[in-house]
Amino acid sequence: MGGLDCVVIGYNEGDFDDYRVMCERTGPGTPEYQIMSSEHLVVDGGAMPWLEAFSRLRTRSTGRTDRYHVGEVYNLAALYLTSYLRRHGLRAEPVSLFSAERDRLAALLAERPAVVAVTTTFYVNILPVIAVVEFIREHAPDSHIVVGGPLVDNLCLSGITDTVQDLCHAMGADSYIQESQGEHSLAQLCQAVQAGADLDAVDNLLHCPDGTWVRTRRRPEANNLDECSIDWSGFTPAEIGTTAQLRTARSCAFKCSFCDYPSRAGALTTASIDTVRAELRALAELGVRNVVFVDDTFNVPPKRFKDMCRMMIEEDLGLNWYSYFRCSNARDDEAFDLAAASGCAGVFLGIESGDGDVLAAMHKLAQDSEYRSGIARLKERAITTFASIIVGFPGETEKTVRNTIDFLNETAPDLWRAQAWWANPRSPVFANKDLWSIQGEGYTWSHHTMNSAQAAAYTDEMFAAVTESVWLPLYDFDFWSLPYLDGKGVKAAELIALLRTSQQWMAARKQGAGDVALAEVERRLAEGIGGLTVAPAKFAY
Repeated sequence: MGGLDCVVIGYNEGDFDDYRVMCERTGPGTPEYQIMSSEHLVVDGGAMPWLEAFSRLRTRSTGRTDRYHVGEVYNLAALYLTSYLRRHGLRAEPVSLFSAERDRLAALLAERPAVVAVTTTFYVNILPVIAVVEFIREHAPDSHIVVGGPLVDNLCLSGITDTVQDLCHAMGADSYIQESQGEHSLAQLCQAVQAGADLDAVDNLLHCPDGTWVRTRRRPEANNLDECSIDWSGFTPAEIGTTAQLRTARSCAFKCSFCDYPSRAGALTTASIDTVRAELRALAELGVRNVVFVDDTFNVPPKRFKDMCRMMIEEDLGLNWYSYFRCSNARDDEAFDLAAASGCAGVFLGIESGDGDVLAAMHKLAQDSEYRSGIARLKERAITTFASIIVGFPGETEKTVRNTIDFLNETAPDLWRAQAWWANPRSPVFANKDLWSIQGEGYTWSHHTMNSAQAAAYTDEMFAAVTESVWLPLYDFDFWSLPYLDGKGVKAAELIALLRTSQQWMAARKQGAGDVALAEVERRLAEGIGGLTVAPAKFAY
């Protein structure tokens, strides 16, 4: 093997046309079709996600071939694992976005790394993994390929079934790490491969010594967040850019009945304030201006959140920050004042519903009044708000949907998006599936008050009926594009105006508007995008 112990590959967004075709095959009226129809634009006759359309329309006015993509915000899993391996004496290099960095990846693979690790943080199926593995095989046939992360953990929760055997063969890797953390197991694997040692000694590993995938000893990891913090000095300003992600906690303190993450991730674990202070100082020295805290609920526990804000105020590093935020845990003005004074620029609000009965069924431990008060307080302090909504959870009815529409129009968060409930059979609500008469799973389900087709239809109705808040696309965009684009010079108000025009475009297409009407909306969007002052993209077409 060569000089590298490991190359860590972050994200492969896949091909939007493949995704579009897959959704269209489910047919009109399905959640998949509804989601796809509300998250893309059509430019020059081609369907494409929002940021790609933004890039294409910018090219019309600038002549440049900038490819704007949230993958410019370096993939946190790739950075974190690379830093962890380096701390343990291993030579490692990260790649953030597979599709945009193939040349750099090919150069790293030419160094014949002992191990190539493929992360799966955002994947719901194996297709993005297959493309990455095939590329690695072509350029580094002797390297050991390992796939780990949430996709593998989810696939294996019911054991190494025949389906798992088939999927592991289909992905084509040499091994898989099944562990919700997995960094220690990856370090073990790198050391074992370099030494030519028996892989049976590596914890939490699936490997295939004789044609059948077998699992080594399960040893749950409990990695200390202070000891595992990222050593940012190992990365350059050119690599990191103006926007960076940071983790200060692991897992979630709540037990929402639609989510199985806390049961998989274990008890809430936090890094110390001093560790976060040191990382923020390092990021500021690298030239970072926007920090995205990826903690599932950044303002929990409340005392720690206030202490964190006070620390950021004391440091005065000139950083803006964005995070998930739970209104029910910010019950006094001090919490909002500290957030604003410490640089909070935007928050992701997991509202889920504007109906009290649905919130109770979800075990959200939050009241409609707390959301209303929280959104108002955030807006008073010019903090951008995004409300995420689930449609069709057990107990949802036409009336509760109307209540959510009213809630959104009355509270007017800056941005919002709704999606049909994804029925996760491992989530707590399935413990009472008979009580709710839940049938099916994923995006094909029914229960005693609604089915998935009805939920998709109601989501489309909401798309048209919510007029006081602006729809936010999902595919390769989401709320985290706000700090990315802010780092490029696009302010939230400018972006929201563009998204409003985009929503009008998507609505016109849904309503079957003619070519002339669509062309007029496209012209207004192109004019708005072309008139922005935007820093060049790191990637190009």
